[in-house]
This record gives sequence, C-alpha cells and structure tokens, in this order.
Amino acid sequence: MRELTNLGWPETPFGSVTRPVQKPTTWLTGLSLLWGEAGDEPVLMGAAAVFMKIHRTQSSPVSAPLANFGYRVLVPDAMGQTAEIVRHLDVVLVQARRKAQVIAWHNGADDLHVLRQLPRAEGEPRHPGVTAVADGWKDRTTRERGTARCVDTSHDLGPAGLISDTATAHGLEPVKSFAGSQQQESAQEACDALAEGRTADYSVDALAGSALSSAVTTALLGGKHTERLHWEEPLSVFDVLSQVAWEAAPSLLGGVAVARSE
Repeated sequence: MRELTNLGWPETPFGSVTRPVQKPTTWLTGLSLLWGEAGDEPVLMGAAAVFMKIHRTQSSPVSAPLANFGYRVLVPDAMGQTAEIVRHLDVVLVQARRKAQVIAWHNGADDLHVLRQLPRAEGEPRHPGVTAVADGWKDRTTRERGTARCVDTSHDLGPAGLISDTATAHGLEPVKSFAGSQQQESAQEACDALAEGRTADYSVDALAGSALSSAVTTALLGGKHTERLHWEEPLSVFDVLSQVAWEAAPSLLGGVAVARSE
C-alpha cells in the first residue's frame, strides 16, 4: 500500500495525541473512494481524506493562492490490499465522526454500503468508524450530540450524479482528466493492470490524483452547503491541488512526491 500525505501525524489528523493541550479547531472532512472490480469482487483502488479548517459560524473565502488543507491518500500497489486500506480509512472515520464538525461525502451511502458488505477474515472485527458513519448517513437531518454533521454533496446539495457535474453546477472547475465517466473508467483500467501484472500501465499518480481531486471537490461542496466556504466562480480544483498537494501526484501536478510505502 502506498500512502501520500502532508500531515505530520497521519494517524491522528485532528491533532497529535502527544500534545496535552490543543487549541480547539473546527474541521470539515471530505472523503472519496475509487473502486474497481476483479472477478465480480469490489477492489478499493484509492481512498482520500481532506481536512479543512473552517470557521465555527461564518463562511470563509477560498481561492487557489490561499488554499490550505491537510490530506491523506491511500492506494494499493498490489492486489489484495483492500482490507488494509479499509482499516486505515476506518481510523479516519472514527476520529472524524467525533472531532470534525462536518463530514462530506459524494454519494456516501453507496460507498458505505460496499464497505459494509466487504468480506472479512475470520475473527476480523467490524469497523466501528464505517458502521457509525453509515448509521449517521441514514438520517442526515439529525445528529447525535458531539458528532459530525453528515453531508452528501450529491443528494443534499445536488444535482445528484457525477461529482464533476455537481462541481460545475456550483462554480467549481473539475480536473479535466477525471471529469465525467473518465474517473471510474481509469480506476477500472488500473485495477485490470494491477491484476494482470502490467506495471507499465499502472500509475499511482493517476489514482492518487483522482481520489484526491474528488475529496477536495467534495470538501469544498460540503463547505458551501453548510455555509462555511465560498469562492469566486469559477474556482479551478486543479489550481487548488497544484498549490497545496502537488507532491501527491507529481506527474499530474508537478513537484516531487513524498510517499511512504507500507
């Protein structure tokens, strides 16, 4: 599994557990998953989480030159790593549910349904983050005290459908490489390449860039829906990514990647 991040403490994105006193911060978390299919089984081809600081009660302006956010991207470098990626994702969900003010996910119910249906090894525990967020997704109009507000940027903000279409409708310019059906098609092509050992046709940059672009777009849309973020239209998602996260996908965004291989 490959991990790409700009966080000092990737396992504790909302603050290091080693610091006894932390200044309270209001967070918005945007999530995105990429799926492929191999032998009729779902394969997780990428997971991205974006962490944006927002004002507790007011809307803040967003522009590419001033953009700032933390991110964590997980992509496989071999088949059979879906369970490992889900374990890391679950840790993020456990923390986000209690420490973020908002969790934004595009068509989140679909992803959560697949996550809950994934086969587990004998004795492997259920994933509490996935379970808790999936339960909260059923009724996003109410929430348990002390938990994040759940926003589905497809159904709550609309128009429902592809994230690139929702983005365009709300003054965001999606990354052209991943607009429309291209995102799912490229994820499946990467899955086929990985399964067949065609390493020359498999690009970590493409998967990381795709998952991260969707997570950033989702976070921005979630911020707009909750009246915590606004921008001058059109705002280029590519420009935002290039400003903050070029090292996650250097062949697409420029720069040199900082990656950890696990």
